[in-house]
Amino acid sequence: MKKYAPYFLLLLLTGVIFLLFVRTGKKNAKPVSTFVSLKKEDKNPYGTYVAYEGMKHFFPTADLRSNTKNFLEDTLLNQESPGRLFISIGPQFTISSYELDALVRFIEEGNTVFISCFRPGEELEQLIDGRASVGAIQSYPFADYGPDTMHVELDAAPFPKSYTTRYPGVALEGYFVRTDKSTTRILGRGQEGRANFIELRKGKGRLFLHLSPLTFSNYFLLYQNNIEYFSQVFSMIPGDTHTIIWDEYYRKRRYANNKKNGWFASIMKQQSFRSGILLALFLLLVFTLLEMRRRQRFIPRIAPPKNDTLDFVKTMGLLYYDKKDNVNLAQKMSAYFLEHLRNKYHIFSKELNEAFVREVSDKSGADPSLVTTIVNQIKKVNQEGVIPDADLVLLQANIEKFYKSV
Repeated sequence: MKKYAPYFLLLLLTGVIFLLFVRTGKKNAKPVSTFVSLKKEDKNPYGTYVAYEGMKHFFPTADLRSNTKNFLEDTLLNQESPGRLFISIGPQFTISSYELDALVRFIEEGNTVFISCFRPGEELEQLIDGRASVGAIQSYPFADYGPDTMHVELDAAPFPKSYTTRYPGVALEGYFVRTDKSTTRILGRGQEGRANFIELRKGKGRLFLHLSPLTFSNYFLLYQNNIEYFSQVFSMIPGDTHTIIWDEYYRKRRYANNKKNGWFASIMKQQSFRSGILLALFLLLVFTLLEMRRRQRFIPRIAPPKNDTLDFVKTMGLLYYDKKDNVNLAQKMSAYFLEHLRNKYHIFSKELNEAFVREVSDKSGADPSLVTTIVNQIKKVNQEGVIPDADLVLLQANIEKFYKSV
């Protein structure tokens, strides 16, 4: 058995080294980017580098340029000559009414406009007399939400034959809810057979509106033979096109009222970033609270206000007691006692009878016999007009006992 031990150790060591290499390879593997940029220079899965370079091969004699201004300011778009192609591939196509008039004139002069976006905007919808909607693009600009396969197809007419393809990527797309069949023609469809590609003729030119821009992403075009979809779509463009204008202005423009497309909102859509930011804010809040408590100076205790009225009453009582004016002192003690009952227990009875005793006992919770004794003493002072020292002291003791018992 001992002679096989070195072989077992060698086999175990080989297995450990293999596992280390495998785990290291997994850690160093670069994650696939799901960011939807649709930029012509982006070689990530959802850039449009392949489509941009494909235009050079599809139209080898055409001059490929980029616009940096709108239809009212860019000289490339204001030249009065036919045979030009304007291409815009982006998340939306926001255009003003004045710019739309210039775009229509551009088409009527014999040029072609190809727009592929998720949201065509109200101005384009009014132009085609239709309405578009947006599918599951909650995670935009990250392609990590929605169906995991996108299906697109082209109709048999005007193409030689119907064409259907798909790719194993997320299905971020828009679709047409309503179109005017008298002015527009449906050329292709997306998920569930909903129209996503239409053509509108204006003057000598044509407008193509496509609502699945991910079909021109690198991932889609490089998957199997999907480049054929690209060829079929752009076979509709006239062959005598001499200038191709790749849009770099409207692709970057955002809706004025859409504040959710900012960089911070995009980060917050990612669970890992959102968790990290919320944790950092929570720790910052805890740190702030702890620092506030540690550096807070000592707050001295403020004594409650002293009841000077009670001291005044005691002083006046001693004064009357020293002068031996027992009746006057007893009457003031009685008046103070009845005023106390009125203020605290809202007892306003003018007659000191059994009903009064019962009401005072019920509301204060004092012993009925104690209340009866105090009432009899007060009535005796009022009736006889004289009270000995012992009775005065007893009246004071009973009233104090009442105050303490309630």
